[in-house]
Amino acid sequence: MSRFSDFRIQAPVRTMPSALPPINWASIGAQAPVPVTVKYQGPKAPLPPADIVMFTWTSAEWSAMDHVFLHGSIQGETESTELTHKWLQYSKSAPSGPAEGGKLWGFYQLVDIQGAGGKSHRVLLMKADAHLAHPPWIAGLENMVKAVVADAKPTQIYSIGTAGGASVNQHLGDVAITNGGTLKLQMPDNTPSGLNGQTFTSSWFPNWSLMAKAQRLFYKLSKVATQAGLESALDAAKRGKHQGAKQLASFSLSDLVNPAIDPANLGSPKAVNFKGTPLLTTDYYFIAPGEQPYAALEMDDAVVGYAAQKAKVDYVFVRNISDTLVPAQTPAKKSIPAQARDAWSSQVYETYGGFTSFNGALAAWAAIAAS
Repeated sequence: MSRFSDFRIQAPVRTMPSALPPINWASIGAQAPVPVTVKYQGPKAPLPPADIVMFTWTSAEWSAMDHVFLHGSIQGETESTELTHKWLQYSKSAPSGPAEGGKLWGFYQLVDIQGAGGKSHRVLLMKADAHLAHPPWIAGLENMVKAVVADAKPTQIYSIGTAGGASVNQHLGDVAITNGGTLKLQMPDNTPSGLNGQTFTSSWFPNWSLMAKAQRLFYKLSKVATQAGLESALDAAKRGKHQGAKQLASFSLSDLVNPAIDPANLGSPKAVNFKGTPLLTTDYYFIAPGEQPYAALEMDDAVVGYAAQKAKVDYVFVRNISDTLVPAQTPAKKSIPAQARDAWSSQVYETYGGFTSFNGALAAWAAIAAS
């Protein structure tokens, strides 16, 4: 499983509060987001109005969004307790999705977030089912944003979720926040759009004043991405069904560990301001073999920015580093095949993406609460 494949879930999200820590909002002098009851009239009904729309995509991202914005202050849950939180389906004027079945656009909930000076921000949280790399491709993603904006009428759009690291300085669990995205397309269903190579940048950027406080709540990946934890993840990758598993078999953890995933560097996850530096949006699973001039690597945001820009809505991208830069060669200069790198990257995402997504959701909360 990777950011490429973990995007379509046809059921309400399931979370295990014991896997992610309860959030002590009072410890940073903050109030928890307040769920808003929606008079739900079915998936074909319009969305309720909101000041802000926040999109996310994968199961790891969705689970973390649910935890941070709806149920993160629940106390006393045990490892065996699994809570099911029902989200509301939205598919107004949506086409059918790919082979997984069902209508696009996704599932939503509504919350109020206390902002600066007593101001409250109504936020529509949405687990999106349209994706740049899956049918109906770029048109589907653009039309989803268009439909959501037409109903909710937000002034801002947040796209949050997992991302590949673009540098060894981006450690597992860090968060990259940027106001721009560059689009790189390869799929024949997307290239006729004429958007390949274009960069879309919002003139707006959120307030940073609460980010240091939010970082105090971030999950330290050093708790789980230990030497033993990484060894276990590598063993799972080698035994997995990924097509690169056999190529990965001859490599040890010391061949794959770099500063981005070294347990010694994972004890202080941070949010980084990349204003003016775009992330890279691709319609294929791209893993950086070396340093890249981008804020992060992901698979939707530049199109979200393009659609938001057309609708005259401000936007920002909050991306947690869920799979770090994978070296193209070992310290001994042995080449690491692309499929082996892909298998390792996918395993890192599957093992740690839920924890890194927790940090990204908290960073998004901080950006909203500071305004």
